[in-house]
Amino acid sequence: MDVAKLRIIAGAGAVFFGFAGVTTLTVAVVVALMPVIGLLWATVCVASLFLFVACVCTVVFLKPGKSTEEELDQFENATADMLADLPFDAIEALVEKRPIVAATAALAAGYFLISSPDSASKGLQKLFDQLI
Repeated sequence: MDVAKLRIIAGAGAVFFGFAGVTTLTVAVVVALMPVIGLLWATVCVASLFLFVACVCTVVFLKPGKSTEEELDQFENATADMLADLPFDAIEALVEKRPIVAATAALAAGYFLISSPDSASKGLQKLFDQLI
């Protein structure tokens, strides 16, 4: 079996057993709190705790360290670097295998250079992002 398939199976197992573990932990905490505050309030307290942790995780996940413009510029620069490092053999193979796409890309590059030379690189990067 491939390593990739094993990793996918391991990931699915981790999700399943992680969910089972969290469920078991929840039940155990509710059972432990039940003699102290009762079943209803124990359930409410544990559910509130887990919802609080979920909200904190969501805020941390959704709050980027950089602005969207910075991330897009960084992505565009990485794409430009990747395309700059593209070997000529790959370009030749692209022209041989997909001549219409290569002709379209060349046409678009010429159009971007003629219409707006200052923003031609961004337009070409967006075009290649969509093509790739």
